[in-house]
Amino acid sequence: MANFHTHLGVAATASTALAAAGVYAKVFGLTTAILCAIVGTIGGLLPDIDLDHSAPTKRGFFLGSLIASTLIVVLYANAYYGSRLILDALMLWAGSFVIIRYVLLDTFSRLTVHRGVVHSVPYMAVFALLLVHGLYFGMKLTAFTSWMLGLFLLFGSLVHLMLDEIYSVNAFGLRLKKSFGTAFKFIEFDKPLQYLVLYVIVAVLFFKAPPYQEVWRILSRLTH
Repeated sequence: MANFHTHLGVAATASTALAAAGVYAKVFGLTTAILCAIVGTIGGLLPDIDLDHSAPTKRGFFLGSLIASTLIVVLYANAYYGSRLILDALMLWAGSFVIIRYVLLDTFSRLTVHRGVVHSVPYMAVFALLLVHGLYFGMKLTAFTSWMLGLFLLFGSLVHLMLDEIYSVNAFGLRLKKSFGTAFKFIEFDKPLQYLVLYVIVAVLFFKAPPYQEVWRILSRLTH
């Protein structure tokens, strides 16, 4: 599998390039592009949420939590205003950081096995859809921006999974390593119930999600 620095560098480069292409194609503005690049980079670390053994991973989780909590505050400040905004924002930042780093990430790393169900495409889709819901219904962002950020999170996580599969191939020996097929996967046939639940969650989140027609229209225009 690829190491932490490879995942971070490739995800950051790919997400930034895609965000820049979005600006060039006038899909979104510079501010949204910056947010998309950051979220895509975080997505590049997301599949390793089930891994907490190495120092680089722990530093990555710390950095990701710091960035995520800061983004939450920025989005909160963009959606709300008032005399208590600064104090509320600081409290939200501190609370978000503690919850993300020391509650959510620690809980996931203890309850999951590396390269298990978490390391799969549908699980990453769940994270992306949860982000879409949180941004639209919680932060009151537009449906378009919420979907864009969700898609970039998914994009970054898929880059991670694909890198792990690439590193599972011994190109010089022309053979596959034992880890091949354990990263970029849609299902594990020995865990049918877990994946059934995952796909049901994906379906429910998708049908309850904000309107996606504008995003679909723009993406369809760009691909034709």
